[in-house]
Amino acid sequence: MFWFGRPAVLRWIGAAVLVVGAAVVEFWPSTEVAYPFAASATSAGDALDVEWKMVPAGLLSAPILTGMVATHALERGEPITSSDVRAPIGVPDGWWALAVEVPTGLTPGAETRLVLGSGATVPGVVIAQSEPDSFGVSGPTALVAVPGEDAARVAAAAAARTIVVLVAP
Repeated sequence: MFWFGRPAVLRWIGAAVLVVGAAVVEFWPSTEVAYPFAASATSAGDALDVEWKMVPAGLLSAPILTGMVATHALERGEPITSSDVRAPIGVPDGWWALAVEVPTGLTPGAETRLVLGSGATVPGVVIAQSEPDSFGVSGPTALVAVPGEDAARVAAAAAARTIVVLVAP
């Protein structure tokens, strides 16, 4: 007869252990920390717009963001790592900065050599780069720092459009 069958005690114990184990795993306290993400699209050399999101502790190491700018273009929602930020580049002492038409793809800090129409060469450092002209009249321009003693010659060559910008590999 069915009345005299074994009770399902082991099944009830197994089900209880499974439910308690799932509850422990689900409600176990997890440690999360705030981590910076890009709140909007950012160009190289621009100040960072940061949105803080919670991530599991130890997943990523947080970079120092105080006074930093982006090293390259960042998309909205992209996590910000140490390689994505750097200190802003300033004009070295005794140097002057002027806007020069440059090749695309230069980032702030890139070393250049400016060849003037007379054949003279002048070292330069890209301080900031602007977007190309939307009408296609000229290429992208950048603020390039040059030594103070060469600034007048470089400015004259830039005004006459007799300047070529060489980029270090």
